[in-house]
Amino acid sequence: MFTKTPFEYRAQAREILQNRWGEAAIVGAIIMGFSLFCSMPSTLDSIGTLCGIEALESIWWKLIVTPISTILAMLITPVQYAFAIALLYMTRGNEENLVEGTLQHIKTNYVRLFVAGAVLVIITMIVGIFTLWIGAIVLGYAYRMVPYLLIDYPNITLREAMKVSREMMRGYKWRLFVLDLSFIGWYMVGMMTCGIGMLFVTPYIQTTTVLFYDDLKKQRLVETED
Repeated sequence: MFTKTPFEYRAQAREILQNRWGEAAIVGAIIMGFSLFCSMPSTLDSIGTLCGIEALESIWWKLIVTPISTILAMLITPVQYAFAIALLYMTRGNEENLVEGTLQHIKTNYVRLFVAGAVLVIITMIVGIFTLWIGAIVLGYAYRMVPYLLIDYPNITLREAMKVSREMMRGYKWRLFVLDLSFIGWYMVGMMTCGIGMLFVTPYIQTTTVLFYDDLKKQRLVETED
């Protein structure tokens, strides 16, 4: 069993990012811009409700706003995955620029990551509706390692990656939840700076997650092979 604490994971992540915060922030800014664009339907819906805009309160708008928001979220998910994968390669000693690395993974793996993201979003939403979103949170942690597995094992299918991720995370979901929870102060700082701070907080969190993944992979997959 690996015994690193959240503090040790964060310290390791900061050391790895020491000279690459600028690259990470640039990619973060690009993703944030895409995310803001993708959230426009939901934002318009909220504005329509608050301001009583007739066009945004029509039954037709209410019927299409959720599907549109979901589709746009699916389109941005592979980009977020690609950034996380670029960070994974960085933690393993890859010196490639994070911007170029992210773009390369988008170019070569977008379809595969899109399908994975779409399937996971749909499954999570369905489960969440019937479990008051508690099940969605559990599933989110169970399938957290899927995008990394798809890249580490190019020949693995999505179904196989989901199965392996579930097996890897069995007994470790709580540990990862605690690791995520340890960033709550950083989230607050990021939000207090009108989201600008999140350009640095997000890669910090993702780098910590990929370090967790690598440790978990070394332990659980070796155990499975034994």
